[in-house]
Amino acid sequence: MKTYIYSILLSLLMIVTSCSKEDNCDNPVDCLPPETQSGVGTFGCLVNGEIFKPGGSQFSGPTQQANYNIDLEGELFFSLIAINNNSNKAIGINISGIEIIEGDAYDLRYDEQNSKLVIYDSGSSTYETGRDYSGEIEFTKFDDINGIISGKFWFDAINEKGEIVEIREGRFDMKYN
Repeated sequence: MKTYIYSILLSLLMIVTSCSKEDNCDNPVDCLPPETQSGVGTFGCLVNGEIFKPGGSQFSGPTQQANYNIDLEGELFFSLIAINNNSNKAIGINISGIEIIEGDAYDLRYDEQNSKLVIYDSGSSTYETGRDYSGEIEFTKFDDINGIISGKFWFDAINEKGEIVEIREGRFDMKYN
């Protein structure tokens, strides 16, 4: 019995102290999920060169979600949200009034109609795109029959202190509601 308990403890110790795939990446981009287009439920990007992926407890709700619906004003509305509950960080991209077309790219620059809201929440500060800080989202797959939406994105955002965050190499492949 002691041998069995020691074996379990040793196994747990090895799991806890072993390196994750992220620890072994020479290039952080290699640790991001691959760019797929089958609705496998992936999301990832680099935030100032550091890896960001959703994760942690889903007790308060999903850690990633994509929606493409009609909003209260009757316009098409796209939203993409990813939350890492372990680090209290989140990314959100919301765009109203666009019809998604596979292969098209859309500017993420703030506009006067407030039809775009692009944020990065670092847990201690919120960064948003603006007139001078923008980005782009490209939809590489849009399958309305099977509810699959995939794409790539990047953006620069600024907080109220004037600090800038660079989001790069963003990719997602999800089912949408």
